[in-house]
Amino acid sequence: MLKTVEPALRALIESDGFAVDGFLCPGHVATVIGAEGFAFLPRDYGLPAVVGGFGTEDILLALYLLLRQLADGTPKLQNAYPRAVSAQGNVLAQQMMARCFEPCGDSWRGLGTIPASGLRLREELRDFDARQRFALSVSSEPAPTACRCGEVICGRLGPEGCPLFGKRCTPEDPVGPCMVSSEGACAAAYKYGVFE
Repeated sequence: MLKTVEPALRALIESDGFAVDGFLCPGHVATVIGAEGFAFLPRDYGLPAVVGGFGTEDILLALYLLLRQLADGTPKLQNAYPRAVSAQGNVLAQQMMARCFEPCGDSWRGLGTIPASGLRLREELRDFDARQRFALSVSSEPAPTACRCGEVICGRLGPEGCPLFGKRCTPEDPVGPCMVSSEGACAAAYKYGVFE
């Protein structure tokens, strides 16, 4: 299932225990949806937002701009990755996605099912849906585990707060998705020793 960013971020911000001061918005997502795809963060929630890339200099610049906004008390949207991200994004890709997909509810770790946060093939294209074509079923409920990744993703718990972190769950033998990806919070905390 493909996912959309805005409904998930809105659900996160509106969830109990939300305590984030600003957002470093992912440049790879913004190349498609455009920097303006994150304009709702300062407009609707008064939260600073900076679109950034993944290189060291890109991350440092985005962090600097975010910290400046916080220090100045001026939440806005800034694009610190203009070599890859435009305000409107890839309009052709957006049009093609709108032609092929329609919004649907989807399940998110730590947040549950969020309406209109997923994309499924439109009815006229469902013959190309592998789940339908091959009668595959995908459970939206995660298997029970002591992994607390959902809480880490939502910012309610630091990686070290998970009972599996660094013991049963390591980058070499990950249990949860936060440890699987090098971009995951647990993997980064494990690699760099960054804890709350």
